[in-house]
Amino acid sequence: MSRDQSFAVAQHVVLDIELPGGSVLLIAGRSGTVSVSVDGSTPDTLDISQVGDHIAIRATRRSRSARLAVEVPVGTDVTVKGASVDVVARGALGALRVRSASGDVRADDVVRADVTLASGDTRLDIVRDGADFRSTSGDVTVGSVGGRLAGSLTSGDIHIDELGGDGDVETASGDVTIRRSTGAAVTIRTVSGDIRLGLPTGVRVEPQISTMSGKVSLPSPAEVSASSERRPVKVRLRTVSGDIRIERA
Repeated sequence: MSRDQSFAVAQHVVLDIELPGGSVLLIAGRSGTVSVSVDGSTPDTLDISQVGDHIAIRATRRSRSARLAVEVPVGTDVTVKGASVDVVARGALGALRVRSASGDVRADDVVRADVTLASGDTRLDIVRDGADFRSTSGDVTVGSVGGRLAGSLTSGDIHIDELGGDGDVETASGDVTIRRSTGAAVTIRTVSGDIRLGLPTGVRVEPQISTMSGKVSLPSPAEVSASSERRPVKVRLRTVSGDIRIERA
């Protein structure tokens, strides 16, 4: 069974979704309209409402798992909550917030990201501002984070290609890789896992590095003019069991 609805909206759109389970496909498209398509065994049990530019899709007591496809204007802020929900976002969104006990999250381009999963992987291409990730079991992979990064993982790896702001990451069991960091401070703590950090040439590193069972690998000193003023970067890296590697990026 399916259900389709459309809503006229203005500029800054906010979309709230709450599902017991299923999937959510978000498509950033034309402005002025939010189009909702529901596919499932009980699509009419969802409460879909509009107050101004705020669209809410809520599960009722009779609601079951459903598949949602929602087309929203570019820059829409989206919150998704559920027990077991997969989220896929195509195009450019505003803030993306996801809370789910299990499920994967995929997104092309968001302004901010705030993702909390008990079990599931997160893969984002672009986060233009800050990002906050929390996971009990699952990996986090991001192409670029323009602002501050915060991450807390129990079991899983975190991999960031480009970090433009400060970073604070903690894992119990998993590797942490930041291929290039241009912020002013990076703190990484892991109990069991390797740490790999790339820093640009020309910075002055203020390090605090420790590992109980592992080796530390540092790049050879770069040739820097005595008259040049280097930007300081605070680096705090600590692992109980694992290797630490700092390299030029």
